[in-house]
Amino acid sequence: DRLISEKQRLEKQLSDAREDEARPAPMPQRSRASTIAGIVGGGPAIRAVLKRVDAAARSNATVLLRGETGTGKELFARAIHDASPRAKGPFVKVNCAALSESVLESELFGHEKGAFTGAINQRIGRFELAHGGTLFLDEIGEISPAFQAKLLRVLQEGEFERVGGAKTLKVDVRIVCATNRNLEEAVAKNQFRADLYYRINVVTLLLPPLRQRVEDIPALARLFLERFSNENGRDMHFSEAAIETLTTCVFPGNVRELENCVRRTAALAPDDEIDDRDFACVTGDCLSRTLWKSHVGAPTTAPAAAPLPESHLFPIVAEGGESAPCPAPGACPVTHPHIGERERLVDAMERTGWVQAKAARLLGLTPRQIGYA
Repeated sequence: DRLISEKQRLEKQLSDAREDEARPAPMPQRSRASTIAGIVGGGPAIRAVLKRVDAAARSNATVLLRGETGTGKELFARAIHDASPRAKGPFVKVNCAALSESVLESELFGHEKGAFTGAINQRIGRFELAHGGTLFLDEIGEISPAFQAKLLRVLQEGEFERVGGAKTLKVDVRIVCATNRNLEEAVAKNQFRADLYYRINVVTLLLPPLRQRVEDIPALARLFLERFSNENGRDMHFSEAAIETLTTCVFPGNVRELENCVRRTAALAPDDEIDDRDFACVTGDCLSRTLWKSHVGAPTTAPAAAPLPESHLFPIVAEGGESAPCPAPGACPVTHPHIGERERLVDAMERTGWVQAKAARLLGLTPRQIGYA
């Protein structure tokens, strides 16, 4: 009896061990920063966006990424795809501003052989290539009104025909769009279809400018310097003074400008340690200073452009009735019929030598809005 009992005990242990091996291991708890690969930053502004990225990734809703140029819209589009159930599917991107209307139609929908001069072979479009995955339409605000109607049909019905073709094709694609354009103003001027606007503006993510993520600048700068060092076989690092200088810069071009600043400085630095005196702004050769140069004169020792006034953000209704802010003052003309404090306007005009177009850009407004103030 004892042998039988021992045999049964061993058999049960063996059975339990096999079940443990077959049972999938629990998913490790990961921090939000590590969940979204490639996105650096732990400040409150970026954490708020990452929280919405996680929520958006779980649904199949169309996402509209809004923000200033250089804020990393493509990176966030990729992050949404990678965190979604479609992660194993393709991620296909198209820059709508880089192509003419006829080329864009062929690029998105494909074309049949002989559809037009030069169409010697059938071409598969980006919608077909993105089947089962995500299609990222960058600069969607730049497409023509005529093509907007064609795009709207695909987004509504999930079907289209190739250029020169008669067969209707159906696709299963998740759409993520991006723009730095004032779409509300474009709709008001009949430059952008209202029905397409509502179709793409289901979940809105506003990407914060770098001036609202100052605490993330050191980590971003070190990442860019590490990449440069690896590419060039060097072991470079920043001094504390250099990091302090970077955090006082405004970077109107946002993360893209910061990367340019780091790579440019690293390429010309005489030593492996980058100090504050190595930055181009010290010699008056800063690209940001050139782009935002004030005609009234500014001290050459300033690290970058003068601080931009903070934007007053107005709500755009997103999925579930939740509000998300517009990218800049005046981005919601219906709820924001006038410019803010006169002092801000006068200050911007003084900084730009009373050049109306530059002052408007500094404030995130249009020259016409400046003229009305």
